[in-house]
Amino acid sequence: MISKPDMLHEPCPVFAPLGKKIQALLVWPKIPDSFWTFSGMLELLPEKAVMPPLGLITLAALCPAEWTLRLIDEAVEDLTDDDLLWADLVMVGGMIVQQAGLQEVLARARRLGRRTIVGGPYASGEPARMLAIADHVVVGEPDEVFLEIARDLEEGSARRLYEITDKPDVTKTPLPRFDLLRLECYASMSIQFSRGCPFQCEFCDIIILYGRKPRTKLPQQMLAELDKLLSLGWKKQVFIVDDNFIGNHARALELCVELEKWQQARGHPVTFYTEASMDLARKSALIDAMVKANFFHVFLGIESPSEESLREVKKFQNLAIDPVSCIELLHRSGLWITGGFIVGFDSDTEAIFEQQIRFIERTAIPWALLNSLHAMPGTALHDRMQKEGRLLESKLSSGDATPPNFRTVLDPAVLLRGLGKTVASIYEPRRFYERAWRSLQNWQTKKCQRPAQQPTAVEILIILARSIWHQGLRSSYRKAYWKFFLKILGRYGLNRPKIWLAATIMISGHHFIPYVEEVAKKIELEVLKIQPAPELIATWVGNEGRGPRGWDPPMEKVRSQAQGVPVHTDKSK
Repeated sequence: MISKPDMLHEPCPVFAPLGKKIQALLVWPKIPDSFWTFSGMLELLPEKAVMPPLGLITLAALCPAEWTLRLIDEAVEDLTDDDLLWADLVMVGGMIVQQAGLQEVLARARRLGRRTIVGGPYASGEPARMLAIADHVVVGEPDEVFLEIARDLEEGSARRLYEITDKPDVTKTPLPRFDLLRLECYASMSIQFSRGCPFQCEFCDIIILYGRKPRTKLPQQMLAELDKLLSLGWKKQVFIVDDNFIGNHARALELCVELEKWQQARGHPVTFYTEASMDLARKSALIDAMVKANFFHVFLGIESPSEESLREVKKFQNLAIDPVSCIELLHRSGLWITGGFIVGFDSDTEAIFEQQIRFIERTAIPWALLNSLHAMPGTALHDRMQKEGRLLESKLSSGDATPPNFRTVLDPAVLLRGLGKTVASIYEPRRFYERAWRSLQNWQTKKCQRPAQQPTAVEILIILARSIWHQGLRSSYRKAYWKFFLKILGRYGLNRPKIWLAATIMISGHHFIPYVEEVAKKIELEVLKIQPAPELIATWVGNEGRGPRGWDPPMEKVRSQAQGVPVHTDKSK
């Protein structure tokens, strides 16, 4: 269902019809460097990006057959003015982290007189911002209604805003247009099994965008997508991009059983990895099926070792099982674990940083992706911060070094410096590679697990030569690198799954170690920006001078401001 727009008060402009044979350019803006981009690691690989824009190639499959489509992923190739001028319609998608690139693409298209339409997570969360810079904005999932939107564009009756309230039946979603991608440019390929998550984490926007009732594709749809990729020559990693692959664990189990058969029939061409909630550890049959289907690793939303913090944000699923035991069980069962961590919850104290470090070291998680808490638009956390008068609208961002977009209980300078200290500690070269070694020892591979058929032996040698040159000879951490290199070669040289993952971890140091140094510098710059703001004093006044815990404003300053008396910090005046 498409609801009528209720947020536009100015007259709707009249757009010319684009006709039946639209030339549409789909653009995926560049993602800034982050823990997730593995940009340093990609310098050693033949690929240019970790994964493709699955949302855009799914949208491409929804377009009328008469349209001519092209796709530009700015992580892979530059967007030129000629590309934009070729198009009748520029279709842009993106996440909040891509907001700068998304705005730039839309501005360029508008300057060149191109029609623009934008959708995806960022547009769905911030439609008002997008309406200022795009001709048409789509909020929600367009799977079942895009042909209606396309007809409006063709006939000249397109609205400025389309708000889609219904959640589509993904069993009817067509096979993504993988053929539009430059496949050789990606280290992993993306497919999607489900949308939505049954949990209620306060900070999560997934349940807002996709709902709390997971909707899954049929196993035969997933197998058809994999067969298409195989026909295009893909034999590398496949990322099942679900925000919680086991949201409907019964359907996930059914799929894994079919994936195992598919792998056996085709000689195990690919490996899988995905994201899941920590209650995966309580589902032994599903774990076993995932391993047999050739899943290698799983990203868990661990967030915090603090039970108080987890309870505060309603992440109850993480409280149902001891997190250390959970990770140990998954390692023993054949799944290597990566994890996400957050600092900046209201209940966090200065002790949280050392707690995070100890937990990450104890559980031997090499790829520990840490960030401060952000209140994403539409989430329960965003609503709560708004009601409490703590939201800082101008600071909406989710970069690795950006402070929260709300007033935290913990002093923001303490929070940022603690974040910097934590990432610097866990990615200190010796610690990183020692933790990686322990994780490989903990990870008990099974006979059914096999690395993907690509890269080939020749490609691996080229990557290894680059790694030795950049990491083993020229880097500042070469001593830790060589120690890890020789240990994995001596211990796991004949264990194909382990040597494959060990080599991946080894070269990932070329991303994490230098990138963390950049994060630390950016954090210090953010700390320097922190100044007492007038609106912060207003918050203290409204709270009878108590202020949030962790802040200690001079009460003379608060009272003077409330009475309209000038505040002097120079004691001589």
